[in-house]
Parts: sequence; structure tokens; C-alpha cells
Amino acid sequence: MPMIKIVTDSSAALTDEEIQKYDISVVPLQVTIDDENYLEGVDITREAFFKKMETEKKLPTSSQPAVINFYDAYENILNRYPSAQILSIHMSLGLSGTGQTAAAVAKDFPGKVTFLDSHSIDRGLSFQVLTAAKMAEEGKTIPEIEQVLAKIKDQTRIYLSLESLKNLIAGGRISRASGLVGSLLNIKVGIEFIDDSIKTISKGRGEKSINQFFDQVIAGMQKLHKISEIGISHVDAEIKASEMAKRLHNLFPDTPIVKMGTAPIIATHTGIGTLCILYYGE
Repeated sequence: MPMIKIVTDSSAALTDEEIQKYDISVVPLQVTIDDENYLEGVDITREAFFKKMETEKKLPTSSQPAVINFYDAYENILNRYPSAQILSIHMSLGLSGTGQTAAAVAKDFPGKVTFLDSHSIDRGLSFQVLTAAKMAEEGKTIPEIEQVLAKIKDQTRIYLSLESLKNLIAGGRISRASGLVGSLLNIKVGIEFIDDSIKTISKGRGEKSINQFFDQVIAGMQKLHKISEIGISHVDAEIKASEMAKRLHNLFPDTPIVKMGTAPIIATHTGIGTLCILYYGE
């Protein structure tokens, strides 16, 4: 049975230890801030990017990785492991053209590279990436892995609070005709990423509305029979993220929780102060 190696992109919220343990190849995405281009995780760390966001007046922008980056990722693996198969798992096609690039390049490696749209992002993407890596180590086939990942996708929920809609609108992720602009531009918003799109759940001018939003999210989590994993991501909101991690740990003491700053390409569209809860369960 051929070895299976996993490729993803830098929007995935993976720790350095996880990447090393499972030998996951991460294709870096590109962000531009202060008129400088950076490759995520190569030229700039997440924390350093947040600091630049705090001082830069012009909003950052993002772009999908160059085609050559995917060729390099696939060829590097196949040069090391000529008989290997590659499962390339990427952020939702509904959010980025990254997956389209990966899928196009994968066609140049027939029978060797399989592309998979995770329909997720951040730690939600990582839930699938890590499960795939573990199953690959166990000797499972790509169809067997895809079947389990489809179940995780259906069970994953992503909720986040934003301090402002400014970045989402500037990045084209919310239409100016959506009814969430104008006087609501600086409103704090609670949203869900579902079915490859953004759904507004709550909006208000103070922290109270956001607290109520997360109370509702957590109440929904408590109704499930089991929470398999929890991710907490943030954009320069370490204190809030730590408080949320502690709260969730008290409620779900047996569930693994990973807290980390989100990827620059996500921070670019959500803005400073964003807090996100991601989980999957049944």
C-alpha cells in the first residue's frame, strides 16, 4: 500500500509540533501590508503581522499562492517518496481561489495528487488535515480518509466575533448591499461560517452583544453528545482567547483545545480583535 502524504495551506491553524510530527507540507499564502509582500510562516509570523496591522493605516490585502508553490510542494514530496500518494486539503473554495490553484496543479500529477476542498478554514481545516495525517499513518486509503473527513466537515461549526465589518467589506467577503454597512460599519458582529458563506447571527454596539453571542454558541455546544475537538483563534486578542479557553476547558475538560493566533490571510479579512470558536462533535 503506497504511503500517503498530506499537503495543506497556511490558513490552517496547525502548531509547529503538529506539522513536524505528521510531516505535513504547508504551502504559504501571500499577504501584503505596508506595501510589502510576505509569505505566511516564511517571511512573517502571525504575531508580527498583528503588530503591523495595529499601526498600518491602509488595510492589508491577500493573494492566493503562486502556482509554482504547489508544484514545489508536490515535487518535493515525490522526489523524497516516489511511490507516495498526496492528499492536498485546502481552505474553502467559497473563501479563496487557493483551492482552485491546488486543484489545477494536481491535474498535472495524475494518479499521484488528490485535491480536497475542506469547506472550512483555520482550525476547522486543521481538524481534517490532522485526521487525514493520522489515518495515513494507520495505513488507510485515500477513499477511506475522504469518507471520514466528509463526516468531520458536516460536524464542524465556526463562530467568530468581529470588532468591525471594515475588513470584511474591503476584502469583498460581505457585499456593500448586504444591509450591514453604513451606520453599522463599526458595530460589533457575531457571525457563523456555514455552507461556504458568512451568516450574521448578532450585532450590537457593546461587548454585551458579543458576550450574549458566545453564550448562545456555548449553549449549543453543551447540547451535543460529544465535542471531539475545540479550536480558539484570534487576531491580537490573546487575553480574550485565554479567558475563552479557560471557560471551555471547565465545561469540556476531556476535549482537546488548541488556542492560537489566526493566519495573516484570515486576519486581513476579519481585523484586529477577532475571536473565533471552532469545534466539531455530534
